[in-house]
Amino acid sequence: MQNANTSTEPATGVSFPESTEGKRSSTDAGKQILAEAVRRIDAQAAEALLAERNWRQRYPAHLVHQEKLAAREAAAATNIAADGLKAVHNNFEFARDDMVLPLGQAMDELAEPRLRTAMVRGKLQFAGPRLQIPYRGERLSGDKLLRQLDQWSHRGIIEPSHAEAIRTVMRNTEWLDLSERTFILLGAAAEIGPLAFLAAHRANIVAADVGRPQVWARVLELVARSPCVLHVPVREPCRTEISDNELAQRAGADLLRETPELGAWLESFENPAAVGCYAYLDGKDHVRVSVAMDALVQRLHAKGSRAAFAYLASATDAFAVPEEAARCAHERYGGRGLLGLWQSPVRWMTRERLYAPNIPDWVTTETGQRYGMYDGLVVRQGPNYALAKRIQKWRALMARTTGHRASANVAPASMTGSVISNRAFAAAYAGARHYGAEIFAPETTNALMGVLLVHDLCSESSVANPDTPLSNPLELFMSGANHGGLWRSPLQIRSVLDVAAVRGLLSRPSASRQRPASYGRLQRAR
Repeated sequence: MQNANTSTEPATGVSFPESTEGKRSSTDAGKQILAEAVRRIDAQAAEALLAERNWRQRYPAHLVHQEKLAAREAAAATNIAADGLKAVHNNFEFARDDMVLPLGQAMDELAEPRLRTAMVRGKLQFAGPRLQIPYRGERLSGDKLLRQLDQWSHRGIIEPSHAEAIRTVMRNTEWLDLSERTFILLGAAAEIGPLAFLAAHRANIVAADVGRPQVWARVLELVARSPCVLHVPVREPCRTEISDNELAQRAGADLLRETPELGAWLESFENPAAVGCYAYLDGKDHVRVSVAMDALVQRLHAKGSRAAFAYLASATDAFAVPEEAARCAHERYGGRGLLGLWQSPVRWMTRERLYAPNIPDWVTTETGQRYGMYDGLVVRQGPNYALAKRIQKWRALMARTTGHRASANVAPASMTGSVISNRAFAAAYAGARHYGAEIFAPETTNALMGVLLVHDLCSESSVANPDTPLSNPLELFMSGANHGGLWRSPLQIRSVLDVAAVRGLLSRPSASRQRPASYGRLQRAR
């Protein structure tokens, strides 16, 4: 039986490298990339990673070690990111018909201007800049929103810097008129991407997503109920008057298979404010689409674009976290009372598979700063998911290091369509509240992270601004984090996930009760 992470089928589009046996293995390529990322800093760790036989279960330990190295020294953080990205682009290929090229070469040689642009104007009149956050059936604004931010902060659901960023935007509502800004969205229809939020605030949106009519029908419906301007790729020039139904049939371009052509198309838009990478696919295709998006942003900036980079980091990843957040997790672990008395022997009997402490390790930096080491990696998501998100984190770090704005905020776990369709994840998310976590509706995540993006672009004191001094580049991910409570939980998420799933199955509310009001629900359709 063929391994799901290995393929002998003919490659098409952005592809994992081919081995001497004619196979394309995401496991082998992923290990090679991660080993090269850390080799300059810790050659022994690189070799141990390559020698790991139980990669599917043991990859978190290797990634946490890399995060520790990056946290100790600023130079290590940037070197790991630079070497990791170099390994990505040295390894990945682009295949079309019978031709296979290095990815970078394909981005140059195949970048023909085949795609045209169709423009759509929303039909809603802009009522003026006003911040509203959909949450549990309400639209929070003003004092109600401020109280909710205080509650989230008090419960440890968000970092104080996340609340302060939103308060800053509330004090500067003129920032929410985005009519003078253009946003390129790669994977525009992603359910927790910022499309709905940006559309509601009169942005100019350049949307790239797969050419599927059902996807574009939803995008066009959302745009029609907004005051934004939308630009979409089409293969043939469109008439001035074209129905949304006809445009939905024509719109779209494949990020994986038309990457060079998309690069040429994106170059036609002058002075975008930001290029956001939001596309998601399952399994090894998530790595491929992350590499495709990275090739596109790399090409844009090679051509001189000053656009900011925008990403959403995953709360289920490894991070260095602020000392105060780590202390909170420690205090909560020590304050479990009677609950801790029966959890501790279970932890011992299961060799920390259950009820492990959330942040057992600390790192002291070269400048004396202390960070807690958070391991939120979920084995069920797999090493491909971790690598895909790591590529984005690496690019955000390097973008900021080279003088570009980089918005890379940690977004909370959300009850998206892909989660609801996975019974195990849906149950675990439903039970997460028993362990101090909050799982957000996509509409709430969309709005909150959209506000953070606006803050990062407009606030001179934001960590996204490369002129803002940081003790370590990893502080880019600490500031503004909405981790849903996972950083400050007493227990490591991986060690309670199965128990949470059982509790979730017993108490899970219906999906219909989990959907609050929204700017417009946009399901991911992949």
